[in-house]
Amino acid sequence: MDQMAMELAQLIYGENASEDYDTMVMTGSSALNRLEAGREKEFGASLPEVMQKGYYAVSNNSPMYQQALSGDFPDEKSQEAFKRALQVSYGLIKGTIPRHKAQFFFKKGEASGLRKKLKPTGKVGKYDTYS
Repeated sequence: MDQMAMELAQLIYGENASEDYDTMVMTGSSALNRLEAGREKEFGASLPEVMQKGYYAVSNNSPMYQQALSGDFPDEKSQEAFKRALQVSYGLIKGTIPRHKAQFFFKKGEASGLRKKLKPTGKVGKYDTYS
């Protein structure tokens, strides 16, 4: 299995396993958009660096991220969510799933000071998206 696709799927599951397909696409898109932004000092020069610098599930080693790393899921619903995260990951990397333009996403009330410095790109589910 492709290492980058697996890492991206682990991030997607860690951040949004309980959320819908579009939210998973948004999360994966934001990581790939940061990686390809050419701003290594800010975002990181590799996918693992991007993940560590900018995603709560990875930087805080969340329980869902640990499940994705270990492959030890508590139930069938979680296993299915990880399969969906893998499908999203492969599709985003291969280009068969269109990417969202966002590099950042926030729920209402999160990071209000940072939002003022960013350009809105839309909304996905309960998240406002920015670049």
